[in-house]
Amino acid sequence: MEDVPYGRILREGWIVIVVLAVLGAGMGWLVTKALPETYAATSTLLLRVDSTEASLFERNQFSLARIKSYPPLVDSPEVIDAVRADLDLDEDEYPDRDIRRMLSAENTADTVLLVVRADAPTAQLATDIANSAATHLSELIGETENDEDDARYTVALDQVLPAVAPLAPISPQVTAITGLGGIAGLALGAIVAVYRTTTNRRLRTISDVRRSSGLPVIGQIPRRSRLHPESNTGAIVAYEEAAGNLVALAGGGMRTHIVVPASDGAIDDDAIAGMLEAQRLIGATACVVDTRETHVTGRGHTLNEVLGGEPIADGDEGNAIFVADEPIALETLVTELPDVITAMHEDFDVVVVIVEPGASALIEQLVGPGAGVIINVRHNATSATDLVAVTTRLRVMGLRPVGVVMLHTGTKSLGSIAESWRVSDRDPVLAGTGVSHAHTD
Repeated sequence: MEDVPYGRILREGWIVIVVLAVLGAGMGWLVTKALPETYAATSTLLLRVDSTEASLFERNQFSLARIKSYPPLVDSPEVIDAVRADLDLDEDEYPDRDIRRMLSAENTADTVLLVVRADAPTAQLATDIANSAATHLSELIGETENDEDDARYTVALDQVLPAVAPLAPISPQVTAITGLGGIAGLALGAIVAVYRTTTNRRLRTISDVRRSSGLPVIGQIPRRSRLHPESNTGAIVAYEEAAGNLVALAGGGMRTHIVVPASDGAIDDDAIAGMLEAQRLIGATACVVDTRETHVTGRGHTLNEVLGGEPIADGDEGNAIFVADEPIALETLVTELPDVITAMHEDFDVVVVIVEPGASALIEQLVGPGAGVIINVRHNATSATDLVAVTTRLRVMGLRPVGVVMLHTGTKSLGSIAESWRVSDRDPVLAGTGVSHAHTD
């Protein structure tokens, strides 16, 4: 079982995580704005018992026992009707059921305090209902508990803390709901990021290439900037490094580079220009032969002309890109191209031949002493399945590719290439085919 690449998940998916977290928080905030606001106001009453016969202790015990029975009376019809009349509330808009839902009363444990609470859509209404209910509950208790014929005990509920208008609603809780929305978005973003990374079969890193094919990476070529051409020196340096890495892996005697694109877009005009420039920088001359029907832009003679006997070199190294202006049968390429490649080596140190992955017969004819196969992939476009298919086809043919070149990598995707190599990556057959073709001053 492979370890979960937490670092890669965070590196590739942090934007998704942040965006979904922000969206979740925003959705939570919008929900709070859609919910009705509720304000709460409280009025506190104190139970006072006067008696000409009972001691202070007895009155205290009587008060503690008696006040526990008062909270339910806040829902009595006398209190409800009096509140509606006080505030001039419409009975159709505020029926008894709704007012009872707004009102509640609670006796604080082991005290003679009774707290009347009102929940209402506005702060002022909550305040008015709480004060009105407290007043009329006090009157109800006084009428119920006190007897004119028995003056030994007098019970009174005094309003000691009138309700004041609350400054903020108690619901919806904007901070809590917004925070929960953000957490939900964060969790969803993490799930999406994990899913994207663990199910993404596109090649993005050196590890992806190694895991899919078992092959070393020869070079990582960053994409060229169209807006700032002056910043493209990094791509040239990367090609030059790739040329040096190729010598390290296959030796200096590899003069025929058989390049097999693993997918569409795995090689283009920029890649061709970069390869030629890299060979020039290390002191070697090179040409390119593209045998595919969908080929790069050619310069100089066409491949058809060269196969027909036209001169290979015209004195301009920049015109050394041979492509077919008309389709050439695979049988023709298989029988005639190897001799043309041999002739090209008289004028060029390196011949790069681009071949379709399915052209097995042509690849077999081209492979020989001083020839090696290189697979090209496009960063974040070529899938692992494409690379596995090409690698498997070559291995079934008995061919061991030298390695893989990754094109159009982002600057943040570059890794240390040499550190990923293994001792077994160096091809002993190719490495012993000859001396370096690079020119020395």
